[in-house]
Amino acid sequence: MKKSMNINQILLALLVSVMAFGCGSKDEQDLNPDKNSSGYFLKAKVNGTLVEFKTTTLLGADLSSSIQGVYDFSASGARQVTGQSALAESISIILRETSPITEKSYVGLVPFDYGFKGVILAYSLEVEDKVYTTDVTEPNVTLEITEIKPAFVKGRFNGVVRDFLSGETKTITEGEFFVKRGN
Repeated sequence: MKKSMNINQILLALLVSVMAFGCGSKDEQDLNPDKNSSGYFLKAKVNGTLVEFKTTTLLGADLSSSIQGVYDFSASGARQVTGQSALAESISIILRETSPITEKSYVGLVPFDYGFKGVILAYSLEVEDKVYTTDVTEPNVTLEITEIKPAFVKGRFNGVVRDFLSGETKTITEGEFFVKRGN
């Protein structure tokens, strides 16, 4: 029961991110770069094109343990549709482990009692109206956490993500983040 409940929670989180895209316009002004005054960022190349997020209100990371013996890390960056609350584009990284999360590399994804253990990478683009995530049957994803401090987390990531409705994939390379911790 716990296993299916956690899988449902992960799927619900992904569906909520899809729904956030539903109310946006597709104007050219949506492509304006984020403004950076803090130094925080999350960036990657998606199919060879640089995607970078710098707006601090749409950047963040959390480290937590809500289930005894299960440790979670999440980091995300996004860009809003100009003048609206909808997201134009986003990248999210989710890590779940059975030992405390430390500065090291994490690879792959496997089922366990509380959903999935390992790394899930997600990319959303409002103009495509699609959400791409790590393929749980053939995960191709790597996360390296290089620095964990009370105020921030730094790291690198890459992987292949798939839109499960269309079957299309996107390759994410040279991913890097320096994001403020929310906890």
